[in-house]
Order: sequence, then structure tokens, then C-alpha cells
Amino acid sequence: MIRDWTILKRERVADYKIFSLHKKQVRSPRTGETSQAHAIEFPDWVLTLALTPQQGIVMVRQYRHGSEQVHLELPGGLVDPDDTSPELSAQRELLEETGFKVSNMRLIGECYPQPAILSNRCLFYLAEDAVKAQQQNLDAGEDIEIITIPLNQIRAKIESKEIDHGMVLLAFFFFQMSSGNV
Repeated sequence: MIRDWTILKRERVADYKIFSLHKKQVRSPRTGETSQAHAIEFPDWVLTLALTPQQGIVMVRQYRHGSEQVHLELPGGLVDPDDTSPELSAQRELLEETGFKVSNMRLIGECYPQPAILSNRCLFYLAEDAVKAQQQNLDAGEDIEIITIPLNQIRAKIESKEIDHGMVLLAFFFFQMSSGNV
């Protein structure tokens, strides 16, 4: 039976505001040997699959520094510690990035994006009856184009790899599992 490893020592090696790097001395429950492990501590993330009354999916196109490419994604971001719940973070990110507001939102899934090195979860919300309520309110480091894609075109965009962001693909999987769509 696989068991948790014992963490003997934990040290924050670097802090980069939105994430920090930790070095750990750990002991294997199987062998008793100690070794070093590294992990990146992140806050949880949220992604919102916002569906308009006309059956459009509110998406954003933005440049990503990791891949050094523009990606077609769902609005989302970090769970803010000032928000009282991840759902409020999802609503806030949707409104800031797209100007869309919703009255009905529900959690449709969650996962650990990369548990080998990341500490956080990603929570996926379905927001129905999304309507444009205001202009975008972007952070200085954001440059986002808003796109509404008809629900019946999502599968083709996934197959053509126009949608290629792993967490966005997973959001559509959870959406399909919860509603039988896509």
C-alpha cells in the first residue's frame, strides 16, 4: 500500500509573489531513505465556462509567457485570499477579464493540475446566462481579447487544436460530464 512520505524539513527557497519554490527533505515510507524534493506552492486556480443565453461560450485570447504563444482559453485566474470563496474569485475574474456577469454559477469539477511539482487545485465553474455588464478591467500585465464561440463549434476548435490549453480542455470534459454537451 502506498503511503504518504514524511516531510522532515521544509524551506522556502524563493518567493515570486504569485508562487514560491520549496525545498523539502523527505523520508520514503518504503525504504526509510531520505532525499530532497522540490515543489512550487501556488494558490488554487479557477476557470469559468460561461454560457450566454444564445448558447455561446465566453472565451479569451491571450499571450502566455510559458509557451510564448497566444492561446484561446476560458476566463480564470488565481483564487484571491480576499475573496470569501473560490466561486467569488471565479465571478470576479470573469467580470474583470470579459465584462460578463452571471447570476447562476456552480462547481462542475476540480483537479490537481500537476501534483508532481505543484501544490494547488484548479476548480472549474459553469456559469449560465452570462451577459455583458461592463467593460474589461484588466491588470497591467493582461492583454485579453474577448471572443464568444457558439457551443456547437467548440468540438471543432478542440479537434483543430485552436483550443489547446490543458485546463481548458479539462473544463470542457467536466462540462460534458455534467451536462452531456460538447
